[in-house]
Amino acid sequence: MRKGATEPDIPLEAVQSLLTRVIWQAVADLSVETYRSESERFFAGETFVEYCDILGWNVRRARTSLGRFVDSGSRISGNHLLTAAELAAQRPAVAV
Repeated sequence: MRKGATEPDIPLEAVQSLLTRVIWQAVADLSVETYRSESERFFAGETFVEYCDILGWNVRRARTSLGRFVDSGSRISGNHLLTAAELAAQRPAVAV
């Protein structure tokens, strides 16, 4: 089979940066009810395994680490990590 066109020369660092951003977006989506099931399927699926392979990550450890992060109550807001304490501080005080 002949190759019709050459593959683009994309630096590995650019690919790794994009994949990492996709993973963090999926982590953020875990806290949004509308996207949670799709995000859970991503982390359980073959695409996540392939991303880990490209990033040089151990899949089991990556899943464990991401699970611990989610269980900690921390969340991602834009490009920033917010701890559970920071999230609580952002909520308006409830008058009693």
